[in-house]
Amino acid sequence: MPSTPGSRPPRVALIGVSGYGGIYLQLVRESLARREISLVAAVVINREQVPEIVAELRSAGAAIYASTEEFLSHESGRVDLCLIPVGIQWHARLTVAALRAGMNVLVEKPLAGSVEDVAAIRRAESEAGRWVAVGFQDLYALEARWLKTRLLEGAIGRIQEVRMLGLWPRPRAYFSRNHWAGRVTADGAAVLDSPLNNAFAHFVNLCLFFAGPSEQESASAQVESAELFRAHDIEMFDTAVVRASAPGGPRFWFGVSHATAETRQPEISILGSEGSAEWWHEQRCVILDTAGHRQVFPLPSTEESRQLMFSAVVARLSDPSAFVCTTAVAEQHTRLIEGVQRAAGVRAFDATSVDWTPDLSTRSEIPSVRGLAEALDRAFVAGSSLAAAASAPVAPAAPAVTAAPAPVVTRLAVAS
Repeated sequence: MPSTPGSRPPRVALIGVSGYGGIYLQLVRESLARREISLVAAVVINREQVPEIVAELRSAGAAIYASTEEFLSHESGRVDLCLIPVGIQWHARLTVAALRAGMNVLVEKPLAGSVEDVAAIRRAESEAGRWVAVGFQDLYALEARWLKTRLLEGAIGRIQEVRMLGLWPRPRAYFSRNHWAGRVTADGAAVLDSPLNNAFAHFVNLCLFFAGPSEQESASAQVESAELFRAHDIEMFDTAVVRASAPGGPRFWFGVSHATAETRQPEISILGSEGSAEWWHEQRCVILDTAGHRQVFPLPSTEESRQLMFSAVVARLSDPSAFVCTTAVAEQHTRLIEGVQRAAGVRAFDATSVDWTPDLSTRSEIPSVRGLAEALDRAFVAGSSLAAAASAPVAPAAPAVTAAPAPVVTRLAVAS
């Protein structure tokens, strides 16, 4: 079992350096430059493809392992913090294994692909006496927690509804970048990869956090309706409008799409009995009460939020009071995602309503459903269904429906 970091820098390990792992690698580099941590190990399964990175990590003093099994066998009891920026289907298995090896964990969002896998993580966390922080980076911004405090203090009265809208076009290449993108399952575990569980997951999680009953809690939302569509040739959906509610609490509205020509940065609108709050990603937050008092403050960039996240997680190693996104908070997001999956099937957009535009950067094409962006905007303002807001059908009159598969419940492939 690792000793508590004191005068020495915390011992950190990194699983994966490619893809999204490259972002964590850069955070490690910056922390090493500030002499906040020591990198003792890294798992690099594609050494031949990244020889420069391997050489860099070795020069920093890290042992390089070709597999997680080899890493866990050699480093059990010797690592304070394990970083896990891997595919969703591996979050639970690797987190549980790292906890059992005596390591605290920072795992990338979402916490896991199913509620069952989240429960396995939380059991392992309790049994190991270690903790897990989740990479919902926006939660680590001081502004997010300041707004949460103001909401709990009644700055806008009782929260009645929380709405979130985001439009991020994605080319075909986005869903071919790995073998689990847009999939229900992969490698024997649930993935449920969708805009709500991946690209816009941060903002869905923020909505639940802002509506939570205390500083350290997120709201539990029950799905009431879900409209799920796809323009891309994927198992899951690339467009959704979801309505939900918390028992005895606020209503929620989520609208997201990867199938519009327009880009709209994520926006959260919090409607209260005595005012409102607006959160524009990387721009500003505004609180407005019924008396006309207005508070405005800027929001950090994504890069700044990630840096704050990493610093907070490192601080947690020596300060148990340091704020991190806990498994209890992240669980509510996974519960909502699983509820969405059970609520509706995925319908294909009418192919005649979809325009495909070349994307030179990826040498593929981006879909745009005609009228979709405008319909989503109207639904966002009204808090309505997409069908009610659409001036023309956004799907065939009798669409082919893919039954929503129940999330796969897997026994984690981790030795006891």
